[in-house]
Amino acid sequence: MSRFSVSLFLALTAGVQLQAEAPSAEQMAKGQQVYMQVCFACHQPTGLGLPNMFPSLASSDWVAAPKPDRLIRMVLHGLTGPIKVNGQPFNTPAPLMPAQGLTLNDEQIAAVLTYVRNSFGNQAPAVAADQVKAIREAEKARTAMWTEAELEKIPVK
Repeated sequence: MSRFSVSLFLALTAGVQLQAEAPSAEQMAKGQQVYMQVCFACHQPTGLGLPNMFPSLASSDWVAAPKPDRLIRMVLHGLTGPIKVNGQPFNTPAPLMPAQGLTLNDEQIAAVLTYVRNSFGNQAPAVAADQVKAIREAEKARTAMWTEAELEKIPVK
């Protein structure tokens, strides 16, 4: 294979990969619909949350992580206890995030996370239903909500 052929292959492959990670208009619309049905009451239509009650999703380090593995787990099983968002501690006596894994299917979770990861000042790759399915399967025995300490052990790069 010539150097030109290798370069052309890499260029074409890279372009395909980037296109696959970009959210589609359809996925964003589905995600917005799920967000406005399930998430907006706590996180608000603006994604800014409610001070001292529900954390902001806007420009969030959790949301913008390269891999969505932690977010998928949060949606599937919920989150409890204190958490730092953008380096700032966020404490609330109630669970921060109720589990949605029994309510939402893999496509809905992928869509809503794609929407959140590309709204409110965030920009991150789309989430695929296959990613959600794989994590749902890997964590199928889990019944407890996640804590920040547990989630921080999961790589996001």
